[in-house]
Amino acid sequence: MKKILFLVTGILCVCALRQANAQKVKDQEFRHVVVTLTSGEKVEGYVKRGWHAEASLLKKSNYSFKLTPTPDSKESTKYTADEVVSIDYTEKTEDAPDGLRWEARQIASPGFGNRYRTIRRLVCLYKTGEHASIYWWKDWVVQTNGSGQRRYLATFYGIRFHDEGEEGEIVYIPMLVNSVLLKHKKPGLQKFAKGWFKGKEGKAHKKEAKQDDAWMLDMYEAYLEQQNGK
Repeated sequence: MKKILFLVTGILCVCALRQANAQKVKDQEFRHVVVTLTSGEKVEGYVKRGWHAEASLLKKSNYSFKLTPTPDSKESTKYTADEVVSIDYTEKTEDAPDGLRWEARQIASPGFGNRYRTIRRLVCLYKTGEHASIYWWKDWVVQTNGSGQRRYLATFYGIRFHDEGEEGEIVYIPMLVNSVLLKHKKPGLQKFAKGWFKGKEGKAHKKEAKQDDAWMLDMYEAYLEQQNGK
């Protein structure tokens, strides 16, 4: 009888261990991605070390990551935004029914010596419209005040204009849309964007912007309608 009980106990332990391992693998599906490289090749695997700013204290934010072929694999391959076109998460959630999609894009980052400087980074696709797409990403910001410097994590949103094509692929934050940076590419957009939150309709636009970070899509569509109506 004792032998039978011992045998049953052993079988139950093995089954429980297998179930635990299966659950462990299942729980790691949030790391399961399909990476499209600039060569066109697709690589499937699990993100071991992400590119996100929260984990990028000692390296470039939104730039590099490591991928493993299986959830528990010890071998990993490093990729950078320069080598990647997109990263698609296979897990579907209520907030992302199609799965999260990150894309390597050029972010407008003007410098003192080069107004049109851009940096290639990974940004998350937030919403796509007919003529533009909105992206978001996080990065560290250094704020200087009377007591010294404070470093904090901020979320940025930017817009990419489809008519620039894949070669243009530049993402602009609102502040840069309101600047002279797009003076020649988008005549009149600077003035139009600055007036978006002014006048009788400005209050409604401000309310919309607080509720939906994709407000730049509506602003850009209105700008195009104005341009076409001339």
